[in-house]
Amino acid sequence: MTNPWLRRTFVAAPVLLLVGVVALKFGWKGHPDLDWPTALTVWTVAHGGYVLGNLGLGVVLAALWSRSRRAARTTPERIGVDVVGVAGVLGTVAILGQMVIDLIVGFRADSRAGMGPISKSIHDLPGFEAFFYGVVPMLGMAAIAVLLLHLAVRREVLAWAALLYLAGSLTIATQVAWPMVLGGVAVAIALIAVSRPTARYVDPHGLHALGASGGLPRAGSGVHQR
Repeated sequence: MTNPWLRRTFVAAPVLLLVGVVALKFGWKGHPDLDWPTALTVWTVAHGGYVLGNLGLGVVLAALWSRSRRAARTTPERIGVDVVGVAGVLGTVAILGQMVIDLIVGFRADSRAGMGPISKSIHDLPGFEAFFYGVVPMLGMAAIAVLLLHLAVRREVLAWAALLYLAGSLTIATQVAWPMVLGGVAVAIALIAVSRPTARYVDPHGLHALGASGGLPRAGSGVHQR
């Protein structure tokens, strides 16, 4: 991966999600007796971290989707990659919508207790609960896991990084505080590994370019480790 901005996004996205997890699980839920201005600040920081982190994961998804399409060897395989990519986009939109809704609820309320009726009025809108708070928001991280596994099979990324991301995302899905933190660390390590350019190759025209990020050289590709 040669784009420095893209590499930074692979690192920043899981770190921002970790900020959100820590603020929400240990700040908001861990201290129910906070005065409302402080509690609202923690709520906002937590959801701000989630919003920025998931926007970053959206960029990661797009990058891996594009790379998986290039790695696909058949039309059915490419169609499968596109289905996963579209599902991931829907999941990203849903989780971002969920975070924005939660922020709106917080800003409109004047206390923790006051958040309940406001939240219920939004959740009662047709389709909101199913799309923004059901299974759909999980599809973003799930799609990234599937794309990484596909790239690992095609020897485009290291298998351990793909498996570590899968394990981390499953741990995050438990919604339990400390496992979520450990899962977030695992996801961060995996994405950092995927983003690192570790191989160089000489193409048929003699041009030097960065090879697969964290991946293994393909047979007959003329790859030379330096």
